[in-house]
Amino acid sequence: MNRKAEELCRAIDDLLPPHPCKTLVVEPEAQELLRVAHLRREVGRMIAAMGVSRQEQTWQRLEATLRVR
Repeated sequence: MNRKAEELCRAIDDLLPPHPCKTLVVEPEAQELLRVAHLRREVGRMIAAMGVSRQEQTWQRLEATLRVR
């Protein structure tokens, strides 16, 4: 996970409860903001996981190239 993605995930995690609580917020605008924050957190985690996967693939290609030489 790159540094910015990690910082964003940590910041969102610090702001959000672990599970959405319907009784916590009753204003529709605030509920929508929380919903968007949860979605952004999940998307950030998915993107970070993809980055780790790509990084592993890149290292494997580099190692294979170096072995051939």
